[in-house]
Amino acid sequence: MSLRTQLLGLGLLTLALPWAGYRYVQELEGALRSGLEQSLLASAGTIAAALGDQELGTSTTNSSSGTGQIIYAHPLNRQPLLDGYRDDWDTPDAASVPIGTGGRFWLALYDRTIYFFLSFTDRTLIYQNAPGETPYGDRIVLLTEDEEPHWLLFHTTAPGRLVAQRTDPPLFTPSGEYESRVSGYWRETQNGFTVEARLPLDLAGERLGLTVVNVNPGAGDNYQVLDENLWRDDELGFLRYRPTELSTLASRFEQPGRRLRVIDTDGWVLFDGGAVDPLAVTFDDTSLSFTERFYRLILRRNDPPYETVEQSPGQVTNAALQTALAGDAVTTWYARAPEASAIVAASVPISQGATRIGALTLEQSSDSILTLTNEALLRLISVTLLATLLVVVGLIGYATLLSFRIRRLAQAADSALDPKGKIHPSLPGRRAKDEIGDLARSFTRLLGRLSEYTEYLSTLKGKLAHELRTPLAVVTTSLDNLEREPHGSHLSPYLARLREGSGRLDTILNAMSEATVIEQAISNTELEVFDLHRVLESCTEAYRDVYKTRTFSYENCAPQTHILGSAELIAQMVDKLIDNAVSFSPRDSKIEVRLSGTQQELSIAVVNRGPGLPKAMRAQLFDSLVSVRDKRDDHHHLGLGLYIVSLITNFHAGKARCSNLVDGTGVIFEIAIPTAEIN
Repeated sequence: MSLRTQLLGLGLLTLALPWAGYRYVQELEGALRSGLEQSLLASAGTIAAALGDQELGTSTTNSSSGTGQIIYAHPLNRQPLLDGYRDDWDTPDAASVPIGTGGRFWLALYDRTIYFFLSFTDRTLIYQNAPGETPYGDRIVLLTEDEEPHWLLFHTTAPGRLVAQRTDPPLFTPSGEYESRVSGYWRETQNGFTVEARLPLDLAGERLGLTVVNVNPGAGDNYQVLDENLWRDDELGFLRYRPTELSTLASRFEQPGRRLRVIDTDGWVLFDGGAVDPLAVTFDDTSLSFTERFYRLILRRNDPPYETVEQSPGQVTNAALQTALAGDAVTTWYARAPEASAIVAASVPISQGATRIGALTLEQSSDSILTLTNEALLRLISVTLLATLLVVVGLIGYATLLSFRIRRLAQAADSALDPKGKIHPSLPGRRAKDEIGDLARSFTRLLGRLSEYTEYLSTLKGKLAHELRTPLAVVTTSLDNLEREPHGSHLSPYLARLREGSGRLDTILNAMSEATVIEQAISNTELEVFDLHRVLESCTEAYRDVYKTRTFSYENCAPQTHILGSAELIAQMVDKLIDNAVSFSPRDSKIEVRLSGTQQELSIAVVNRGPGLPKAMRAQLFDSLVSVRDKRDDHHHLGLGLYIVSLITNFHAGKARCSNLVDGTGVIFEIAIPTAEIN
C-alpha cells in the first residue's frame, strides 16, 4: 500500500467529526421532540377531561347500534347558492356517496342547514306534462328518520327552482303537500341532470336515505328504483355532522399554532378548529443544490405524510386514533414537507365515566425544532466536511510530496552505479533538514566511500604491476646469475621451481598490466567507422593458425556491418572471447564465430562446445577478477579476460551477455553493438 493511500485512509478518519456532530444533533432533536410530546399530551388530556363532562351532540350516536353506512355532512365555509352548480362548494370530490350505477351525491352543513347535491346520468329525461297526469316523470325521493320516517319528493315539470313535497311509498307520487322549508334547483346537463337542495338540520333526523325514480320512455308509470338498499329500515345511512353545540364548546380550547379535532368512535370528525403554523420556508425541489439535497437526504425521517391522517374526507381511522379509542394516550409524528417540517399529534380518549365516547387529537408543528436542528446540522456538517476536506487534501498533498522525494531518492540510488561501473555518490535532497534529508546524506556518504574503494580497486592492478615488477626483476636476475654459478645437482629442482614461479608472477603482472593498458587505451582512442566483417574474418583466419587443435568457422548474415569504434579494440575483445572458448572446449572441437543483426544493431556470437555456465555466476562473469574455472591448467587466469570484453563493449555502446546453448552442449557469448550511419 502506497504512502498516499495510507495517509488518505488516515484522513478519512476525520469523517468521524461530522458523524459525531450529526449524532449529537439527532440526540438533541430527540430530547426536544420528547419535551414537545409531553407538553402536547398534557394539554390534550386537560381538554379531553373537560369535554368528557359535556354532551358532544346528537351526531355522537354510535352506529354500532344498527347497520348501515355513514353519510357525513362536510362543513361549508360559506353558504352556497342554489343554482345546480357545485363550484361554490369547498368540499372534496372524494366525499361523494354513490347512488346506484349512474349517480353520486354530496352532503354538506352550513349554519344548521343541510345541503345536498345530486349528479345523475340519464340520457332520457322525463318530466310530468301537467299536474295529475301520468307518467309523473323522473323524480328524487329523500328519506329522513328520527323517531318516524319522512319521505320528501323532489319533482318538477321543467328545470328550475322547486319545493319538496311530502310523499309515501310505494309509488312516491306527487301529493301537492309542499314542505316550504325544503327547496332546491333542478338543472339539466349533457349527460343527465343535477339537483341542489337544502333542508333544516332538525328536519334531517339521525338517519338519511336518497334514491332516484327513473322513468323509462313509453312505459307509463313504470319506474325503476336504482338504489333500493336505502329503503330497508335496517340499511339506512347514519347522518354524521359537526354539532354546533360542540363547536361552541370546543372552540374555547383553541390555541394559536395548534389544531384541535374531536372525533367520534367511528373516526368521524365532530370538531376541527385552529391550525398549525404554516411553513416558514417554501421548499422547491427543483431549485435545490446538490449539497442541500444531500443534507435533506440525511435528515430524512420515516414519518408518514400528514395528508394521510384522514384516510377518507372527514374520517380519521389511523393506528394512533385506534390506540386512543382503546384508552391509551399516544403521540404520532407526520411529515408535512419532504425533510423540511414535521407535525406532532397527541391523541387521547374522551370518556364519560367508563364509556368512551370519542377521542381528541391535538396537533402542533415542530418547525422551530426542525429549523434549529436543520440550521445547526447544516452549519456543523458544512464546517466539519470542509475541515475534513482540507485535512484530506493536505495529507494527500504532503503524501504526494513525500512520495516524490522518496521516489526521486530511490531512482537516484538505483542509478548511482552506471552501466560502466562508475559510482555517482551525489543524491538529491541532501540539504533537507528532516529524516529524508538525513537518509540522503547517509547514502551519499556511503556511496562516496564505496566510490573511493572502487576507484582504489580499479587502480590496484596497475599499482601492483608497477610495484612488483622491480622485485620480480631482481629475483629473475638473481636466478640468472645463480644458474651460471657452479652448483650441485641437488639444487637444480629448486632452481627450476623458482624459475617457474617467477614466470607465473610475470604472467599475472602482464595480465594486470594489459587490463590497465586497455583502460588507458579506451580513454585515448578516437572513434572511426570500420567494417566489422573484415575484422572478424581476418581474426578467424589467424585463429586457425594459432589454435591447431580447434576448428573455426565464420558466418556473416548481417545486412550492414559498419560500426563506429576501434578495430584494434574489437580485435582484442574477440581475442579474449576466443581464448575463453578454447580454454573451455575439448580438443578437436568446433568454435563458431557468427555476425548477424539488423540495420540498427549487430551481434557478434562466439559458440563453443563444453561445460555450461553456473546459473548463479552468469551475471558476474564480466566483472573484474571473476573466474568460474574448476581446475587450473598451465596458464593462470585472474578473471580479467571477460572484464576486458566488458570494457571494450561499453566503449562501443554495446551490451555483453552469455548463456548456455539450448541443447546444453556448450556456451554462447554475444556482443550487441549499434551500427554506424554510412553517408
